[in-house]
Amino acid sequence: MLENIFASKTQSKILKVLFNQPNQSFYQRQIAKIAEESLGSTQYEIKRLLKIGLITSQKSHNKVFYLLNKNFYLYSEIRNIFFKTAQRSLK
Repeated sequence: MLENIFASKTQSKILKVLFNQPNQSFYQRQIAKIAEESLGSTQYEIKRLLKIGLITSQKSHNKVFYLLNKNFYLYSEIRNIFFKTAQRSLK
């Protein structure tokens, strides 16, 4: 269901990783591994999410970490859609 709402299956999986742990940051390889997606498609979707502002990045040592931008103007609405569709898919 989520992949029908969001731009792609990979993007919905990335958002699932991030919304399930909204206070944690992840680096790209972590996200790709948890989402079970290729690194290339994960990188592409992360760039798209950064461009719209739904996620932010932080550099620490030699890695770039990504996390949800809770100040994004549609954050609450997207979060609600995410959890409503996740609950619906469990039924």
